[in-house]
Amino acid sequence: MVRGVSVDVEAVKAAYEDVRDDESETVYALLTYQENNTKIGVLKTGGDYSQVVEVLGDESTEEPGSGMRAYIYLRVTTGDEMSKRSKFVLLTWCGQAVPVLKKAKMSLEKTEVKKIIEAFSVEVQTSDLEDMSLEKIITKVHDD
Repeated sequence: MVRGVSVDVEAVKAAYEDVRDDESETVYALLTYQENNTKIGVLKTGGDYSQVVEVLGDESTEEPGSGMRAYIYLRVTTGDEMSKRSKFVLLTWCGQAVPVLKKAKMSLEKTEVKKIIEAFSVEVQTSDLEDMSLEKIITKVHDD
């Protein structure tokens, strides 16, 4: 545990395993800072990635002026009709209004998240909603 911030290990691990399960319709797990920024937990999971972009674009879900920090674990399907495969992406979102000290701490806190979310082929860190589009993410997966 990083000083001051813990991870809800059981909830994050359950969401991670759900996204990894090819039989599950869940394609993402959205992890956010909760309980006055003292815990990283699962905000939501689902089968429609556009819901993640909606949440990230809605800065009103956080304290005014604080910005949002989040980690997203995403399953994307690549390949053609003959050979489809799942690839996994770890996205780190740091809203533009996040104070510098909180941005700096994210690298340490992400280490704790990565102890649970271990399997991914691409990692993206951004504060630009355009980088969070599914099309750009899939392009990065193909380029990797």
